[in-house]
Amino acid sequence: MKNIKFLVSLAAVLVLSLVLVNSASAFADISGIEVNGVSVNPDGSDVNIGAFAGQTLPVRVTFVATANSDDARVKVWLAGEKENQVSSERFKVLNGSTYSNVVLVQIPSNIDPSESMTIEALVESKSDGIADSTSVSITAQRLSYSIEVLDANLPVKVRSGDAIPLDIVLKNRGSQFAEDTFVTVKISSLGLEQRAYFGDLSATDQNSPAEKEDAVERRMLFNIPRSTPSGVYTIEVNAFNADSDATVSKKFAVVGASEDTTVVASSQSKNFGVGETAEYSLTLVNAGNKVAVYSLASTSDKDLSVSFEEPIVAVPAGTSRTVKATVEAEKAGSYSFTVGVYSNSELVQEQTFNANVAKEGFSGNATVLLTVILAIIFIVLLVVLIVLLTRKPEKTEEFGESYY
Repeated sequence: MKNIKFLVSLAAVLVLSLVLVNSASAFADISGIEVNGVSVNPDGSDVNIGAFAGQTLPVRVTFVATANSDDARVKVWLAGEKENQVSSERFKVLNGSTYSNVVLVQIPSNIDPSESMTIEALVESKSDGIADSTSVSITAQRLSYSIEVLDANLPVKVRSGDAIPLDIVLKNRGSQFAEDTFVTVKISSLGLEQRAYFGDLSATDQNSPAEKEDAVERRMLFNIPRSTPSGVYTIEVNAFNADSDATVSKKFAVVGASEDTTVVASSQSKNFGVGETAEYSLTLVNAGNKVAVYSLASTSDKDLSVSFEEPIVAVPAGTSRTVKATVEAEKAGSYSFTVGVYSNSELVQEQTFNANVAKEGFSGNATVLLTVILAIIFIVLLVVLIVLLTRKPEKTEEFGESYY
């Protein structure tokens, strides 16, 4: 008997606790809900809302406060996708007041031709928990005609003169057949455009391999001229047919020949005299995968003359070429000059050289020294010759015949 009384008392306490909890949390009652301008009863049972794939639906929740509460908010989401729920800003609720908040809900674009969905809505606060909730049934359907560019994949960096491999994936998101779909690829800043035919797309994948599919992938090669300056560009991919179109944009960088070119100088400083010439050499290394054509130009003082044996040089891919610069000075002094290496009118690299020019030529001193050396050699040879000529020949011993 005591056990029964104890159980009855415990049950009463639990019921009272639940009542108290419910009364504490029920600070508001939802009085109305409106989806995309269509009013629905709070229980959501009187109407089925129509919606389209990818559409953003405004959901207005109206409720009456039955008690004061802090940090209240309205929360809305599609059933099964609570991780994508959206909420209004938090606000204070005053007893007896009526509130109305609008929250935007996104319908997914990747749906079947039609799908039944449910919009869940509730009113809650940090201190009192969930006050009231409701749900509304909707039927989401695809648009009749809708082309989507699922992907447009390209390298983030290309070289001027190369062709961009552009992998494009299209999908028919509409409920009707997409006929004669084209793709235009354009770089507006460069005035470049290319076009390709992607064919027909069905609304859904077909069971038979001979039937059309709802998605297609193609590769386009978009040519970047050699004269394209280095920089970051935007490429636009536009898919279209007679009924719909879609555009996506991607950014990529164009790099010039400087990425693949190395300029090496064997000697950057030389000594010579006025009226003499000195040769400087540069080695151009092309580490790219195409033939590179370089042009050479110099900047120097007016008293220094710089000329090139080959002002324009073609260097095959993966090879190097050495070019020579001839320098001559009108006056003595210390000079510097710069040689610029260009490709497609773009500066690839610069090298600075020094020239120490003496008033008397270094080659003239060398000539005198050579003359003295030759004179010494001549004298030595003359002395040796005299010695050889004046030297008496050695007598040879004669042996007579002996007879026994």
